[in-house]
Amino acid sequence: MATTLVQIAESFLEFARQEARAGYEQRDERRVRDAAEKAWLATTQAVDHATRVHGWTPPTGSGAHAARHQFLEEIGRRDLSEKLGYFSDRLHGTIFYGGAVPIRDIMNAILDEAAQFVATFRAGV
Repeated sequence: MATTLVQIAESFLEFARQEARAGYEQRDERRVRDAAEKAWLATTQAVDHATRVHGWTPPTGSGAHAARHQFLEEIGRRDLSEKLGYFSDRLHGTIFYGGAVPIRDIMNAILDEAAQFVATFRAGV
């Protein structure tokens, strides 16, 4: 059986948790930042899974992010679109690119939120 994008998303989340754990233990902000980027990737893969289930594939490249939001809004899940925006800003922008690494408890909470987001797509939207 083929691996689904939501399963790939879950594997990225597990990797993110491992990287974050190691990053905090070793005081290596680079690994924590990488964990944030992997968690961001997990959220996008989960949305892409749903788009495929609904018979639609988002474009690649710079248009993909806007297309994911459009898809979520069109299926009546503005709440998930807003959460995706939060992950984009916090994980991808602030932590990974900006280097604003949060304390460990906050990072773990954000990773938990990302896991809940991905689980929503495993259950089907």
